[in-house]
Amino acid sequence: MTKLVSARISGHQGSLLTLSGINVVLGRNGSGKSRLFRAIDETLHDDHQFNIRYISPERGGAFRRDGSIETNIQNSRGWLEGQRRKNQAANFRAASNKFLRDVEITYLRKLQNSDARDKNFQLDVLDRINRLLVNVAIEQDQADFIFRSNDGAVIEPDNISSGESEAVSLASEILYFLGTIDRSKLNVLLLDEPDVHQHPDLQARLGQFLIDQLGNLPAEDQKHIVICIATHSAPLVCALASSELTSLGTKDFQSNDVILEPASSQLRKIAPFFGHPLSLSISNDTMLILEGEDDERVWQQAGRSSQGKIRVFPVLATSVEQQTELERFCGPILRSLYDAPVAYSLRDGDGKSGRLDPEGPVQRFRLDCYAIENTVVTTESLAILGITWNQFQERARVWIGGHANHKNVDLVGKLIESSERLRHLKIKEIRQLIVAIAGSKKIWEVVVGQALASTVGKPSGPADPFGIRSFVGEEAARCLLKAT
Repeated sequence: MTKLVSARISGHQGSLLTLSGINVVLGRNGSGKSRLFRAIDETLHDDHQFNIRYISPERGGAFRRDGSIETNIQNSRGWLEGQRRKNQAANFRAASNKFLRDVEITYLRKLQNSDARDKNFQLDVLDRINRLLVNVAIEQDQADFIFRSNDGAVIEPDNISSGESEAVSLASEILYFLGTIDRSKLNVLLLDEPDVHQHPDLQARLGQFLIDQLGNLPAEDQKHIVICIATHSAPLVCALASSELTSLGTKDFQSNDVILEPASSQLRKIAPFFGHPLSLSISNDTMLILEGEDDERVWQQAGRSSQGKIRVFPVLATSVEQQTELERFCGPILRSLYDAPVAYSLRDGDGKSGRLDPEGPVQRFRLDCYAIENTVVTTESLAILGITWNQFQERARVWIGGHANHKNVDLVGKLIESSERLRHLKIKEIRQLIVAIAGSKKIWEVVVGQALASTVGKPSGPADPFGIRSFVGEEAARCLLKAT
């Protein structure tokens, strides 16, 4: 099927050769990336062997319901495609809003003939999108969607940042495309500069979002999908390079053909260091190697909430084994670039204890709790939620009384009866439930990030055994939570 794509467009206005699941096309401005993608779209659009969708590079409008857009899509075949082949597509995001509602309808229909217990569109779909966002969250609201700030205020779609609006729109388009694939065809998604208007951090998150959604599909579906991305975003490229499904190629001014090759293991290895949006050489932040995405989001939030006082540069390792590799790998690199290099690495506790020896310039720490989500029950995190531990216990007992059949009721009970607040035990399944029981709609990573930031610059006093510094580990806290 991938050879068929090349055959159909070869000799037209260019071609993509040796396609993979995810194909990244790099090139300078004006090199013809958009012209190539539009040519592919126009050539294959009426070919019944393909289901093709083109996402234009300049995406305008607000992510709100627009009846005229829906009417045009329904009544005029090819109207949407014609609009999106332009470099600047007005009201692009209004169409994305429609597609997200279509995703919701498809989701609900699938539940009609299945066990719908513990199934929820907000949790299963919208919260995936919310992981791309920092200052707002998207929620269901009757027949439409609304945006809500971290403090609970409703925000009009016109008033959210262009980057976050872009992220929601693109995520909706991706979810719609992946939810409407046809196994009798080759399904082709052409993403033209999805990084436009987005902070580099959002660009990297979008890349990981795409990998995650594609990876969630059955293998049989993946065989019928080709995603092509035109970009010159290093963070996006490096995020995508972490997937074995990714190939890279360059579009030159002189050639209309793009030769794609699998992303090399070397690129995947250096991507967490030099592909991160906030380069160490630019920001003077200190590199912080973390074990997972949850930790990364927490420390990114801590940096933002501290208004720059916490100056760490989160680098993601996908496992403890990769974290070890990164610790060993970055030492020589840092020494070759800086006179007095220093970096940090923070591991999950995982029920272990004991000091970790440094790896060259990399100072290594282990959380003094099972994982970063355990800090959601610390004194500072509960303060962010506006309650004390005693108040949380009372609310939890009320919740338990009304949810006797909930799958996590026993774990919540153990938590509030634990003298150590289950500090060294796994509470991943109830981390967001804890926030909900406390009466907040905040995402737990936001709560913990804000709690970490709240400790910066405060005078030291008697150690609080349930303080967030204690759970992070006093030595790690001294290095990571010091004010700059």
